[in-house]
Amino acid sequence: MWLESLEALDLRPIIVLRERATLRYLDATPVPVICIPKADNLARIEMPELRVALYPGNAGKNVHMLQRAEVKHVFIGHGDSDKLASSNRVSKVFDEIWVAGRAGRDRYERIKHAVSPHQIVEVGRPQLMPLHRWTGRVAGPVPTVIYAPTWEGWTDDACYTSVIPAGEKLIKALLAYDREIRIIYKPHPLTGSRSAEAAAAHRRVIALLEEDNARRFGRNMTDSKAAAKKLARIDKRIAELSERGVRSKYPDLTEEERTARIRRSRNQAGALYWSAVPDAAHHVVTERIPALYDCFNHSDLLIGDMSSVVSDFVATLKPYAIFNLEGLPDQDFRNEQRTAYASYLLDADCNGLTEAIEATLNPEQDLMAPYREQLKEYLLGGEYPPSIVRFNAAANDLYRRGLSDFPVEYPDEAASTV
Repeated sequence: MWLESLEALDLRPIIVLRERATLRYLDATPVPVICIPKADNLARIEMPELRVALYPGNAGKNVHMLQRAEVKHVFIGHGDSDKLASSNRVSKVFDEIWVAGRAGRDRYERIKHAVSPHQIVEVGRPQLMPLHRWTGRVAGPVPTVIYAPTWEGWTDDACYTSVIPAGEKLIKALLAYDREIRIIYKPHPLTGSRSAEAAAAHRRVIALLEEDNARRFGRNMTDSKAAAKKLARIDKRIAELSERGVRSKYPDLTEEERTARIRRSRNQAGALYWSAVPDAAHHVVTERIPALYDCFNHSDLLIGDMSSVVSDFVATLKPYAIFNLEGLPDQDFRNEQRTAYASYLLDADCNGLTEAIEATLNPEQDLMAPYREQLKEYLLGGEYPPSIVRFNAAANDLYRRGLSDFPVEYPDEAASTV
């Protein structure tokens, strides 16, 4: 999610990956990429101008780069949320922690003695610029609800997902609603990867949506075979553009040209994806296309769990609902989970769903609208200067300080002074 933000920096970035599996899944980018699995190989690589390192996750292998004393180390995470990962005590090892807004600062301040206030820098969320804003009314011919639950987590003790206790109930309630509703199911990519129970619930949700599509549209589910063929051709083109080395059909393309073509093809595929089926058809989105933010733009109401997905959706100012699965009193839950401050709340039996839907359909019943305005600034920072400007300024400032502390000395120059 940080690729395009890195590309927009004044500085010259480079991406260092530590796992070959990650390299396989990295999206197209003109930013140079190197993959260095072994720590001793990373230690031998000379990077005399490197003064800032950004870390999107708290991974064990970070320590091999953190050892470089001349570098300013920054934790940027992969999304702001109320999960423990967004305010981990491990973050003490970093020189700075870049968060979206005041909420990120407050999460760390609630962990006593975790980090000092001057370590935290608010840079906004530059990734959210393409999101469409709420106009106060349903955008399309059919109201659209996106259900975007998080996954089950690494342990049962931190099982944040609503898929297991409430996913099937939610879909049945939406399908039975007295007004036709289109549903987009966009689960976390790791849903069901650890828990068999979560995997089974995930499959039941998909089955419900596919059965309802089949009942209503039958063979007319796809607008035409031509659309499917076009999508297949675009997928093939993207795969060919992504191939590098001796097997590449485009060996003379620069990475900038390759990335631009892949992104254009993805945009074409996204537009075709939405137009290829009836407007009221449900969508199960488990592939890269359409992207999460594209799904946001085609939705009027989000139903989700405690995750960065909800924080990002707040940027749209559209209504949203969060599952309160612990059964806490509403006010206690909102106090504990700051992203729930402006949300409609659902329990495990989906009580509260009608209120959320009616608020989406009837603006005069949307009691949470003014609170969403407040929460957006609290979570993501102010509108001005734009977040990409703040992100760039933070990088430039830290790089200048890094150079001041450790002026660049090239290996040959250092050797000549001995």
